[in-house]
Amino acid sequence: MKHVLHLYSNHKWTGPADHALNLVSWLQSRDGLKTTLACSGRRVSQNQLRARALQRGLSVMPGLFLNKHLSWTLLADIRALRKIIVRHRIDLIHTHQDNDTLTAVLAGFGPRTVATCYDGEPVPLNLRRRFFFRRTAKILTASSRVQAYLGELFPGKWIEQVDIPVDLDCFRPRARSEELMAEFGLAAGRPVAGIVARVQQHRNFSLLLEALALVVKQIPDFKLLIVGRGTHIDAVARHPVKQMGLENNVVFTGYRQDDYPQVINLFDYKIFLHPGSDGACRAVREALSCGKPVIATRKGILPELIRDGQTGMLIGQRPADLARAMITMAIEKNFRLACSRNARQYAQIVLNPERYVSRVLDCYGTFST
Repeated sequence: MKHVLHLYSNHKWTGPADHALNLVSWLQSRDGLKTTLACSGRRVSQNQLRARALQRGLSVMPGLFLNKHLSWTLLADIRALRKIIVRHRIDLIHTHQDNDTLTAVLAGFGPRTVATCYDGEPVPLNLRRRFFFRRTAKILTASSRVQAYLGELFPGKWIEQVDIPVDLDCFRPRARSEELMAEFGLAAGRPVAGIVARVQQHRNFSLLLEALALVVKQIPDFKLLIVGRGTHIDAVARHPVKQMGLENNVVFTGYRQDDYPQVINLFDYKIFLHPGSDGACRAVREALSCGKPVIATRKGILPELIRDGQTGMLIGQRPADLARAMITMAIEKNFRLACSRNARQYAQIVLNPERYVSRVLDCYGTFST
């Protein structure tokens, strides 16, 4: 039986954490494969990732710091990982963040390490990333452009693009929840758009609100759900909404967890303007899986995820561009419904977990035991 240890150097539920946990969960049931996760195991009380992993029934390995940032704990982790590899007979390591990849390489396990790179677009590599990518056996990338970029930097290295999937059963088209409709003050037949993002300045909320001000001039009963939270949410969103007179058009739902898929299904369509810490844009993939068309800018991986005019619309950076797209999606029902069907079909084919797991297992299979 091949034993694969997944490393995730962060204790917070942020970035591509859900992608990593999903993969470990899907692999855990595979015959001939033992899958274990290690994620900042020495910070148990604060470890959101570890808590969620245990809730899913995943096997979690203790004994590593796996901090997000470089610190003295790296030396301790290198020593500890070497012992873990021998004691638990680890055959492969699969890494998901920079510091865990560096740890695996410095522990001498680079030739048997697979690294997933979740970057949404090519970015210049610093010395640390050049060092560990050069010494990692294989690299999986979420983006085709990143795959091409790394291929130029490291000619001859095994680098493959994979489509990061979502749980198609959890994120699927559903009827609108009457309870949530009542909670948010929504009425049947009223156009509803939504954005799911941490409310931060760099996520282009000023662009969104300026576009919304244009939209409500034509569609006065238009509703926008802002799903998420943020330290500066008042300055970034709440105060501007009041100043612009948009209180009747904007609903702040806060952070949602258990009913999050039901909240997505309140949308007629989704808006996504700027990727955050997860370059693979999980929120966009989940919306597509729910059959929600997505209006997005051309930032990061978004042009690779959204098929313009088929599963959504790609726009420029001006409020007028976004407003036109929002109005089009709201009033052209046949177009929106066609995009909705295409989005769900795209998810079922491209974002299918079975397809993804098969690609990962093929990658693992090229290593001898």
